[in-house]
Amino acid sequence: MAPTSTTERRARPLPGRLFGTVATLVLLAGLAACSSEEPEREFLGVQRITVAMHNDLPGLSYSSNYDRSGLDFLMFQHIEEEIDVDFSEPVDVSSGDRVTQLIQRKADMTIASFSITADRMDEIDFVGPYLKTRQGFLVGPDGAGIERLADLRGSQICTWQGTTSVEALEGIRETAGADPVTLTDASDCIEQLIDGQVKAVSTDQAILYGFARQYEKEGLRVVPDVTIGAPQHYGIGLPKGHTADCRRLASWLKKHVGTSSWIRDVETSLPTLIKEDPGWISSHKPSAAEIEARSCRDSISP
Repeated sequence: MAPTSTTERRARPLPGRLFGTVATLVLLAGLAACSSEEPEREFLGVQRITVAMHNDLPGLSYSSNYDRSGLDFLMFQHIEEEIDVDFSEPVDVSSGDRVTQLIQRKADMTIASFSITADRMDEIDFVGPYLKTRQGFLVGPDGAGIERLADLRGSQICTWQGTTSVEALEGIRETAGADPVTLTDASDCIEQLIDGQVKAVSTDQAILYGFARQYEKEGLRVVPDVTIGAPQHYGIGLPKGHTADCRRLASWLKKHVGTSSWIRDVETSLPTLIKEDPGWISSHKPSAAEIEARSCRDSISP
């Protein structure tokens, strides 16, 4: 019988038992490789979070030459550090589109001086508040004598679309004898105030103090101790359907507002507010109970 060649030896099939052992080892190696791969990180059902923000509110969320600043932007940076997923560059949003962008998932999170209201809680979730404020009045150089609401009698007061300020101004004719004017956005109102076309601009004081600092040379100032409407509670807007992630963010926020970092952020972003209101912490800092009552709920808890 002729000797078996090397080629024949290599081509000869493996015995059944040995073949099964090799196949098992290959399968186990494959499973080990798969198990070593980490699952994709997600938050709010996505692997990359898109955050919507204002770009025209100095002190809160302002963009100039692609550089953002303000309290809302600092809040965004803290969340970006806290949540272990990727974040896109913030996208712009108008006041009137904040809810719509979340519902349509054009944004996954909104940080935009977004007041928590019962109507909005029907459509989206909130985490917050991270700041409290009241609606007040901003006047120009020709409003030096305005110190009371009655001093605005016979004048026009401007606010802009998509805000709770519109509702608060609805009764201004009866309470102060003034006429409300609703324009498209904040910059329109500020422009008309500087030009003298309106006597005052009315919205949240936190926003007004940002404008007062931005336009200090133009003589804009917030009328002290004159407010209307209910307190405003700024929250982080989220799409509904992500309760666990919402609760996680709320738990973090309750801790964050109790830190020196939160105080420093407000002092850095809204120095005019700090200067005019020495007791600002007691009136603007939310409690853990206020955050619990408004976060991840369909209505405000008693």
